[in-house]
Amino acid sequence: MRFITLATLAATALAAVHVVEVGESGQKFEPQTISAKVGDTVIYHFYPNHDVAQAAFDAPCVPFNGGFYSGPFSGTDSGKKKFVYNVTTTNPIWYYCTTQNHCQNGMVGGINIPTSGEKTIAAFASAAKNTNTERPAGLSGGQLEEDEQIASLTASSSGGSVSTSAPSSTGSGSPATTTSTPTGSGSASTPSSTGVADNVKAPVTGVLAAALGFAAWLL
Repeated sequence: MRFITLATLAATALAAVHVVEVGESGQKFEPQTISAKVGDTVIYHFYPNHDVAQAAFDAPCVPFNGGFYSGPFSGTDSGKKKFVYNVTTTNPIWYYCTTQNHCQNGMVGGINIPTSGEKTIAAFASAAKNTNTERPAGLSGGQLEEDEQIASLTASSSGGSVSTSAPSSTGSGSPATTTSTPTGSGSASTPSSTGVADNVKAPVTGVLAAALGFAAWLL
């Protein structure tokens, strides 16, 4: 039993942190796709008039039922407002920017997206060209944080580098939720993180120390 507990703590401590720049150089997620494991954390850095919302492959530019949404960001504090998302599956996760026309213009991205076959990021972007963008009602599936609040998260992770390669997994999302039409570029204020579900953020701060302490106790 002690061995299993230690292994679990060690695995959590080695979770990676992936950083995605949202709109730093135009209508782009950079990197566009990342490979992530269960327990990893993705931090989206926002630049004015951009956001991130989960979608399904078969319904690009439309909110995914039960998916995450950062809320809109129209401020001028570039790169300092961040959305923290905890990865809970290895299945492909598709997302887009809800600002008017950005999704249609190719501002889409994803986690664990196949690199071949019919459901690639290129196919998702192509399908988005002829759709209408919809925006979720409010913040969900993640947490908004400022720089100082997540500094320890990135510092304590052993895998804090940006992932640029896409995985070979397959799959697609489920039907979209009931949504509201976006109000246009930069027209809404940044939402509060109050009321976010408890399981949406899994900080690794202190976990490695706990694992090492537990190992010492075993000895």
